[in-house]
Amino acid sequence: MLLLAVETSCDDSAAAVLDGSGKVLAEEVYTQTEHCAHGGVVPEIASRLHMSVLPGVAGRVLEKSGTPLSGIDAFAATAGPGLTGSLLVGISYTKSLAFALGKPFLGINHLSAHLHIHYTEPVEFPAVALLASGGHTMLFYMTSWNSCCLLGSTRDDAAGEAFDKTAKLMELGYPGGRIIDRLAESGDPFSVKLPLPLGSGKNPEFSFSGLKTAAKLAWESGSVSAEDLAASFRRTVCDILVRKTIYQAVHRSARSVLAAGGVSANSLLRKELEVSCRKRNLKLFVPPAEHTMDNAVMVGRAALSALHFNPDAFSPLSCNAFPRWEGTCLSPLSC
Repeated sequence: MLLLAVETSCDDSAAAVLDGSGKVLAEEVYTQTEHCAHGGVVPEIASRLHMSVLPGVAGRVLEKSGTPLSGIDAFAATAGPGLTGSLLVGISYTKSLAFALGKPFLGINHLSAHLHIHYTEPVEFPAVALLASGGHTMLFYMTSWNSCCLLGSTRDDAAGEAFDKTAKLMELGYPGGRIIDRLAESGDPFSVKLPLPLGSGKNPEFSFSGLKTAAKLAWESGSVSAEDLAASFRRTVCDILVRKTIYQAVHRSARSVLAAGGVSANSLLRKELEVSCRKRNLKLFVPPAEHTMDNAVMVGRAALSALHFNPDAFSPLSCNAFPRWEGTCLSPLSC
């Protein structure tokens, strides 16, 4: 079996060809750098760029994999959550291919896709999964790939959004997460006292708006260096994420901890999760750096998970894009 997966939920145009085991035969991601000048993603620009580059990206992965379009057995695309215009480009393009070839189409939930980047790994259940990105900060409890329940999410800003907005405040550039991560290596992580909003591990929910405000006040005081504020801010965010994830894992007798999303690329977060999991004999799974950000491999593996659970699984061609997910049980298929 061969599957073509497409991801266009925000500002990355991605496609991948996978075989039935989830092995990647070819993949490509086109990241839209045009948004850097605006300090954030402009939805209209993003959707128009997806329309321009997606056919070329998909065509190249087919060529790299040595697979003609007629050789694809199933098609999958992210249906949401995300930017509606961007999602519509990817889902419409992929549905048209599936319709033209008479092959099944699967509309995939973006959140589930992030977790499914680990689908080919020897994950032992039950597991607690941390999904932290520019748009989402969530904890899930998983008893299998087909049973994933929401424990808690952010009440305001996502962790990645807090990184980006703090970097913008400090005029460091965009995207801010990577910049703060690099800058923090030269700073003192205990030099700036910052609050720990909803810091208790017992509470699986998150809040970062107050932390962001505290960082703003510290920066505007003129008494801290960029390096020290970056280091203190990074340490505080990672402390919150690790504390809550590990508490939930231990409290629920999990055997594995999964991390996913763009923030899982943060070097301190990866180190702290590794140390904490090792102390508690928990198996830790973090994506390779190239798969922490939005990519089509995770979409393809989520689709394969749905097909392995039910070989007849498919989404109707009426499946539409959706900007937000407000459920409690997460599954790969969005419709």
